[in-house]
Amino acid sequence: MGGVSAIVFRKAISFFHNLFTTVSPFQQYHYLFPIIIPVVFLITYKISKLFVISPEDVTIDEVAKRISLKKGGFDLKKGLAVLGTTSFNIGAGVPVGREGPIAKLGGVTSELLMKIIKTDRLHLPIYLTCGVSSAISATFNAPIAAILFGTEIVLGKINSYILIPLVVSSSIAAIVSQEAFGDFAAFTVPHLNFSNAEIIFLPIAVLLLSLIPLFFWIFFDFFSHLRYAFRHHWGKFVFIYGIVVGIVLFFFPEAAGVGYEQITKLLSGQIPPFLSFQIFLAKFFAVILAFGAGIFGGLMSPSIFLGAFGGFSAGELFKLIDPSVNPAVFALIGSASVLSGISRAPFRSSLIIIELTHSYQLVVPILLASIMTKYLLNVEGEISFLKRALLNKGIDVENILTIKKLKDFNISQFLKLIHPLYENTHISVAQERLLKEKWRYLPVVKSPHDNHLIGIVSLRDIRISALFEAKNLKVRDIMTPDPFALPLNASFEDILKALALLETNLIPVVDEKGNYVGMFDVDEFLRFLSF
Repeated sequence: MGGVSAIVFRKAISFFHNLFTTVSPFQQYHYLFPIIIPVVFLITYKISKLFVISPEDVTIDEVAKRISLKKGGFDLKKGLAVLGTTSFNIGAGVPVGREGPIAKLGGVTSELLMKIIKTDRLHLPIYLTCGVSSAISATFNAPIAAILFGTEIVLGKINSYILIPLVVSSSIAAIVSQEAFGDFAAFTVPHLNFSNAEIIFLPIAVLLLSLIPLFFWIFFDFFSHLRYAFRHHWGKFVFIYGIVVGIVLFFFPEAAGVGYEQITKLLSGQIPPFLSFQIFLAKFFAVILAFGAGIFGGLMSPSIFLGAFGGFSAGELFKLIDPSVNPAVFALIGSASVLSGISRAPFRSSLIIIELTHSYQLVVPILLASIMTKYLLNVEGEISFLKRALLNKGIDVENILTIKKLKDFNISQFLKLIHPLYENTHISVAQERLLKEKWRYLPVVKSPHDNHLIGIVSLRDIRISALFEAKNLKVRDIMTPDPFALPLNASFEDILKALALLETNLIPVVDEKGNYVGMFDVDEFLRFLSF
């Protein structure tokens, strides 16, 4: 179903593209951009109002959240409306991508199938992820990246139980797509090698390229607020934005549509360096206005385009310093870097570029660029690295209301004063307390006169102790030593990091000297967030 969805999507894009070029009275279709694009923008705006769809609903992130938080609930009518509108937009030349809408369609069709089969809800998230991943696999002919997408972005975990259906669905979808379109690479890349000349400039390139997603999200947030502030008159703004985008694409038709053909021309040396930088600026401006206006589409293809042209321009600068530098290498590195920064998924971004281009010899620099970009863009907000793990626990760190509530909390609100064990106490005392009390974890301190936290005893420790001779065992023999502990002045970021990394309902809390204060009650904290 994912493979067939991708075929239908691409056929629809081709249909609308042929329709527009056929009815054009000019030899060059881009002459019509200033007229066609504002009309397309306005039609998309009307459809979004009719079906109550916001552009944020069509992103990969939102599809992933719907699966992990809401266990589906996709709307068939909205999914088909998004598919038709996006096909119309891309066919007309609007600079948007395909992955967001195709992911939504994959979710819609797989959920429809699951309802017909009446599968149990325990497995529903896995099957929905298979539907989304298979649709992406077929669209980009990138099954490995699609599998990683399912584990990295949607489910946030990996094991054989999840991997087997993901591998099967993504592989079959790729085969179905290859039957229709062949085993294609998105854009043709000459054989490239990463030499010592490029290694020196890699960190500088990543620094420069990281500015692209940084500015993209700044402008994206600005237009989101603008769209809300002028929501009652937004149709007029959409039309004006369409005219501006149409004029930009009239002068730089290379920036229209998905743009993979232009990347091929860039890498084969058919586009002069200065023109490539101008096309990069035109594409960035057009993409910002298109998504700012609320036009449906994916961010992956525009990200790859911007990264390729931006990276190539950076490579040309490096070539002035060292003539042995190959700008085409930095074009591919740039694609992965910018895609990582905008999608916030470095491993998937790396594999997408490698699979799209079949450039397996550049695995190391592509991976490095993706990871470094992700780190640079999130170095002041470490919690974003743990977003997926927190989503699995129902905590959306991008939700403004959640963050507002978290800033008002005090760790002392959630402290449980659980009496500690002493290290020289016989384990029978620990066994008796864990049997009679409701806690699964007990803190361990050195002695009645020394309250320094030195360990934790859990039910698991008790079970393991059954393997040994228990007659002379002390608490110190079975405890988990030097446990992680929250400081008494812990911030909400510290709490969220602990929740993401630990699977426990109690976390010890210590003062500045390391003395045991109490146990942080995770269940109470989650209850606080829930209501």
